[in-house]
Amino acid sequence: MRHELNNDIWHPFRKAYGACDAPAFMALYSPDLIRAGGPAKEIVGYDAYAAQIDEWFSGVLERGSRIAIEFRFHERLVGADVASERGVFRIDTQRATGESRTFYGRFHVFARKSGGRWRIVADHDTDEGASEETFLAGTEVDDIG
Repeated sequence: MRHELNNDIWHPFRKAYGACDAPAFMALYSPDLIRAGGPAKEIVGYDAYAAQIDEWFSGVLERGSRIAIEFRFHERLVGADVASERGVFRIDTQRATGESRTFYGRFHVFARKSGGRWRIVADHDTDEGASEETFLAGTEVDDIG
């Protein structure tokens, strides 16, 4: 099941995020998404989150910047058609000027398998308590043992 989650969510997530491909990114989410936290610390649905992502990715591309995201897991609970996964993400940014920064955050997602495919139905993240140490303490995406 974790292999399916990786193929349906986590590998495409990294690819779409790095490419700033908003349609591919939003395809990873269920239309009835509940999104909480984030930089604005608010709760939004699919449409509002899609607008935020489109604006964020468009800005990154317009500035000539690059972004990449990596995940490490602290918990992966997977059933036949629902999953709860928690961990730490690392976002690496590089501006067109060459300046680079790294950001860390904690995430907790719930996913549901429907129509033979996993999608995120609830997504929460925060920067509280996230660091290089907590990131490295997690399990890599492809470590599905």
